[in-house]
Amino acid sequence: MISNKIRVGVIGLGYLGKFHYQKYKLNRSVNLTSVVDQQIENLDFIDSKKIIKTDKYANIIENVDAVSIVTPTNTHYKIAKFFLENKKHVLLEKPMTETVIQANKLNSLAKRNKCILQIGHLEQFNPAVKKLKQSFKNPQFIEVHRLCQFNPRANDVDVVLDLMIHDIDIVMSLVKKRIKKISVSGKKIITDLTDIANVRIEFSDNIIANLTASRISTKNERKMRIFSKKAYYSIDFINSELKQLIKNDKNKFITKVFKFKKADSLKEEINNFINTCYGKDISMTDGVAGENALKVAKRITKGF
Repeated sequence: MISNKIRVGVIGLGYLGKFHYQKYKLNRSVNLTSVVDQQIENLDFIDSKKIIKTDKYANIIENVDAVSIVTPTNTHYKIAKFFLENKKHVLLEKPMTETVIQANKLNSLAKRNKCILQIGHLEQFNPAVKKLKQSFKNPQFIEVHRLCQFNPRANDVDVVLDLMIHDIDIVMSLVKKRIKKISVSGKKIITDLTDIANVRIEFSDNIIANLTASRISTKNERKMRIFSKKAYYSIDFINSELKQLIKNDKNKFITKVFKFKKADSLKEEINNFINTCYGKDISMTDGVAGENALKVAKRITKGF
């Protein structure tokens, strides 16, 4: 818990790192002190002379209480470990780490040093997802489609770790059952890693989740449909819309549609992280949830 205004640094000023920087800069509850990027030219983006700009993350250790790490996945463990060892709070972009062992070590380190470790699973901050989790119980069948147009910036990982992991995280938060079997199919189309994948997860109590993810589609689509014996829910992540059909006492289905104002999910995620650092909130996407999602994702990628 931090009593004074929290001092924040951003590690990595690539495409997503710039958004982290902007959110912190506009947040009055933090003091954005530092930015780090190995490519010096990326630091020209920073227009404030009060902010420390450096290409070495170790240089800012005395100037921060918390950091956002927005770097390639293969650097996550080393950088997060450094800051957690120095008792700094960490918001770590997804996927959490390259290996489950690394994720477990980070969680142990965060717990030992009483640090916040939060993972960047943005969809948990979508208002439609928040509403769903408030009202829905006992899913029986889940169908997910996450389709995106090709973007060369995130091709250091396959489509499961790039896109599907968001849906894995949500499914695991909805289904509190043991995984019995995972069936996998996928193809490399444009990159050297799997670009399109379909996954069937069978849980105990005969609960099924069927997930499809593609990063080579002609349009963007992010939808989830959830079925139970008495209700049906449909989420449109892009439009922040939740549709529900619930069977009433007269055995008739009542339809409700919730249309939410499109939220700034990254802003909400960072607010949750900051408030958790202050002891005012609980992380919605902590390291344990990140590790659990990574475990499932790694089981999937082994099947390709």
